[in-house]
Amino acid sequence: MEGPIPDKHKANLWLASAVAALAFHAFVQYIDILDLLVWHMLGIFAAVGAAIFYADVHLYHSAPAAAAKDLAITATSFALSLAISMLVYRAFFHRLRRFPGPFAARLTRFWSVYKSSKDLQYHLVLEELHKKHGDVVRVGPRELSITRASALPQIAQCRKNVFYQQAGWDRTRVGMAETRDLDDHRLRRKPWEKGLSMNEVAKYDADMQSTITLFLDALACDRGQRVNATDMVAMLAYDLMGVVAFGKDFGSLSAERENPAIKGLRGSMRALGVLFPVPWLINMMINLPGADTAGAMGVFRAYCTGLVEEKRETLKTQSKTGAADQPSPSPPRDVMSWLIRAFEAGGPTAAPSLRALHSDGQSLVIAGADTTYGTLTNALYHLAANPHIYTALQSAIDAAVPGGDAAFTHDAVKHVPLLDAVINETLRLKPPVPCGNPRLTPPEGLRIDDDLYVPGNVHVWMPQWVVQRDPRYFERPGEFLPERWIDAEGKAGMKGAFFPFWVGMYGCAGKQLAYWEMRSVLARLALRYNIRFASAQDGKDFEKSLLSTWTLSPPPLGMCFRERKDRKV
Repeated sequence: MEGPIPDKHKANLWLASAVAALAFHAFVQYIDILDLLVWHMLGIFAAVGAAIFYADVHLYHSAPAAAAKDLAITATSFALSLAISMLVYRAFFHRLRRFPGPFAARLTRFWSVYKSSKDLQYHLVLEELHKKHGDVVRVGPRELSITRASALPQIAQCRKNVFYQQAGWDRTRVGMAETRDLDDHRLRRKPWEKGLSMNEVAKYDADMQSTITLFLDALACDRGQRVNATDMVAMLAYDLMGVVAFGKDFGSLSAERENPAIKGLRGSMRALGVLFPVPWLINMMINLPGADTAGAMGVFRAYCTGLVEEKRETLKTQSKTGAADQPSPSPPRDVMSWLIRAFEAGGPTAAPSLRALHSDGQSLVIAGADTTYGTLTNALYHLAANPHIYTALQSAIDAAVPGGDAAFTHDAVKHVPLLDAVINETLRLKPPVPCGNPRLTPPEGLRIDDDLYVPGNVHVWMPQWVVQRDPRYFERPGEFLPERWIDAEGKAGMKGAFFPFWVGMYGCAGKQLAYWEMRSVLARLALRYNIRFASAQDGKDFEKSLLSTWTLSPPPLGMCFRERKDRKV
């Protein structure tokens, strides 16, 4: 066949591209991992485009410029048809069409991106949406935000959605926290649970208390002057996680400045706070050439990878030197040692690849420290804002530890009701992950109550910030009232709507470690220091400046710490 493509054939080609777009939309809309295949699809589209261009030039003998024009029109026809099909379907025919919410949100997830990018306070956006629309709000094309507490048991059994597996669809290349396969998660969680069990945490305690002492001593050096408590607590939390995860701190407190890798991580979390609704875009960015080592997050990844490899070499050396005089390897002294031991032994509980093991190292630091530092900082804010509660806490800790800070043990304070009540009330008002943990409903959907059915294959969220401030579940929900957690009857009634560490199979493996750390820090602080805001403005600005960067990120908090004169140190 010779000559350029006849106009009739061109029209058919353009019509075919439009039909292909409609068929493509119908085919892919139920593919769960589509967000992780964007680069693959672009590659396929490029190959098809190249084939069309080749056929136009070599079979129809069109001039290259004319063939390029035909291809551009064909691609435009496909793209426009696909966009129109998606928008019309999402607006009027989608299985979530009956759920209320902003009209723009049903069309695109970039509505949530836009709302979050304005001030990084998407948790407040969700709060306002639920006040306006009720328990269930459509916040994306196939995303629902749900605040009905009765939904929690079923949603907790749903598997994670694609947000967690941003690095790619291959589960052998991601860490335990990112895998979406239920059996894989259950098995790979086992060495984590061993390393984070109460028996093991007790073995880490001496090093943790030494790190806390560095923190408390650093406060003494300021002699009651203004301290940015947020930065100080961040250095403490990450140094503590270094001790627990890798057997050594990150050196921030001893150097009196934040480790550059950790500082970069905290800065990078802001981007996650904006882009979390569009995991396909995160996936594309992560898989760009050189992305693993680029920017502040690349520095953090490299730092964690170095720590994992250093720990592997240390364990190998210990194994070689101890083989002659030890019948069995010495027990692990940090969480990473448990994960490495499982990895070297192989089997279903092990990280399936070295890359996955490196990812586990990063997850340990992020999940273990970023959430704890936020909760501790928020607890300091609430205690400074409610000095009568702090005074009562000091009295309770004084009674539990009459010998002062030098005689402190975690066992002495773990049953002080007011201490846990302060922590729980902080977690209620300021949950570590304020917007919730996204889950994917099963194909058959979920029957929550008689009046609520959630269709299958949709993404659901339960925003802790909103649920845990709901007046149906908590009296005077906006107030800091630790005493609500001391009354056994009231505590039982609130349990179903309190889930800062999530629940069920995805419940935080490090929950007991977090409580151990927070009890130790707050109790020892109460033993040694009186606290107050550095200025009235510090207290006023704090609440309105909290940021949702996936985790709840506190703003700078100016405080003064004065050593107590009536207690032993």
